[in-house]
Amino acid sequence: MQEVIDTRTAQVFLLKENFVKMVMKEDALLELEDMIENHNAENALTNHKPHVILIDTRSNSMSSDEARKFSSGDEPTKYRIAVAILFDGLSGRIVANSLLNIYHPKVPTQKFTDENEAILWLESMMK
Repeated sequence: MQEVIDTRTAQVFLLKENFVKMVMKEDALLELEDMIENHNAENALTNHKPHVILIDTRSNSMSSDEARKFSSGDEPTKYRIAVAILFDGLSGRIVANSLLNIYHPKVPTQKFTDENEAILWLESMMK
């Protein structure tokens, strides 16, 4: 059975060992406290072990600058091997680009419009 934690702004799934999928809720606006809650759920599902994560932002979710800055910092990336950001539309592109170009995540991070490509890339990063 697939493990899931439901937060105010996302559903966080453990798809398989060391592989997390975070699906943002429709039109969610993530503030710092939401980002912390989501990262805590991610780490709880993986028992604080190294993992990859697919973050699905296709539901028009947005995050504050403070939340994006936090998500690229030392604490949230401590157990992450790699991050794939799945998006569509202009708002998703803006969020993904600002995360990559302004906050420079500490782990390999790529943006994708195709979920299968994102999964393949993450699986290659686990090797």
